Amino acid sequence: MRTIWNETVAGGLTPMRLAAVLRDAADGDHDTYLTLAEEMEERDLHYACELSKRKLAVSRLPITVESYSDASKDVEMADAVRDIVRKPGFRNLLKDMLDALGKGFSVCEIMWDRSSKRWTPAGYEWRDPHFFLFDHVSLSKIRLRDEENMAEGIDLAAYKFIRHLPRIKSGIPIRGGIARIAAWAWMCKGYTIKDWLAFAEVFGMPLRLGKYQAGASEDDKAVLRMAVANLGSDAAAIFPASMEVELVEAAKAGSTDFFQLLADYLDAQVSRGILGQTATTQGTPGKLGNEEAQKEVREDIRDDDAEQLEATLGRDLVKPFIDLNFGPQENYPEVQLRMAEKEDVVALSDSLAKLVPLGLRVEQSVIRDKLGLPDPDDDAEILTAPGVSTQVEEAINHALKVAGRSPLRAALNREDDIDRYAEEALDEWQPVMRPLVDPIREALEASADAADFQARLAGIFENQNPESLVDSLAEALFRARLKGAENVD
Repeated sequence: MRTIWNETVAGGLTPMRLAAVLRDAADGDHDTYLTLAEEMEERDLHYACELSKRKLAVSRLPITVESYSDASKDVEMADAVRDIVRKPGFRNLLKDMLDALGKGFSVCEIMWDRSSKRWTPAGYEWRDPHFFLFDHVSLSKIRLRDEENMAEGIDLAAYKFIRHLPRIKSGIPIRGGIARIAAWAWMCKGYTIKDWLAFAEVFGMPLRLGKYQAGASEDDKAVLRMAVANLGSDAAAIFPASMEVELVEAAKAGSTDFFQLLADYLDAQVSRGILGQTATTQGTPGKLGNEEAQKEVREDIRDDDAEQLEATLGRDLVKPFIDLNFGPQENYPEVQLRMAEKEDVVALSDSLAKLVPLGLRVEQSVIRDKLGLPDPDDDAEILTAPGVSTQVEEAINHALKVAGRSPLRAALNREDDIDRYAEEALDEWQPVMRPLVDPIREALEASADAADFQARLAGIFENQNPESLVDSLAEALFRARLKGAENVD
């Protein structure tokens, strides 16, 4: 029986009770701990805010899908995965999976759409962690609670669930949740706030001291008592002129700051445990302190969370989707959650301008990726270097298109022209080389053995005709020199 009802744990939590909850969770009974982890997010604004920061740092990262290789099959599978990643609800899946950061694990169910030829996820449903338990041997394998096998549960259905178990610390998953390490500070803060409120109730208002004359009757005392009480709640009261009421200012013993200092200290420890730093929550307004150092620590945590989530998606979403639609593969596409590194465009441009003329070979697609620019289409309007006529380039592209070749910006490059001349010359190598090769082949066919062939080689040169080869080489050299002269400024 998988019930959604759970008794409160946070109310009246004591150190002995908390120790028992954490101990039971480590031993395999984690129901009470999961309830406490949920209530910690609901009752403490600071804890909820810091945990939300860590979740959003990952769930808002750019999502990309990389194919294993440029092979057509790998590209097709990557495109199919991109389609399911772009569908609404995928970001919510990431947020639901990151619920594991606080509790130690999270499970979402894939709702497959089987109405078409290709099976695709129609949606993802977050499932209450109380519905699951860990096996009693390794305490690491998630199983579904079942009324017929309450102690061990049953295996999760294949290709049906996405299970995220972040490795925040070594050990069994339930001991790695942030709620476990934050629970003690959270409980101590609860005691601090309770004592602070009690202190404010007693010492937050001035003491109202009523004085009556000697020999006052009980009725007079009752009137004075009522007047003092009304003065505290209504700020107004009446009493006989023979009586006196004095307001004594609350004590300024300095102890009023103790509760706030303790609460701030505990919040700082929680921030360090979740974000790895406190600058974003407790620094000077408008300043994060040593911003570069603080940012580096937080990026390390974010990137580690993202890499672990990538592995989970690859194992429980991408692989099932590919296996069901394309069959089991040796290699699979990869869903990546990566923040693009900022590139110093000026420094990169200066380096390329100096190194490329010296012979450095750089792939254009790599530079486009660094600059965040997509690859242009064949028929796209391309920016050209200064001094290059756009009309000339368009004419050349048109001629290449008529010839059945793709428009190439590099067609105006001298090196590409020489390569093209070399290819054209090599296309005629058979008729050019036949007068030289045929006599050798005829001698080889007529020879009885190697010694006979070696003896025939002496007379072969008399039958060879190198005129075709010489003419071809001369023509190619002339065309290359002519093209070189055209490119001289």
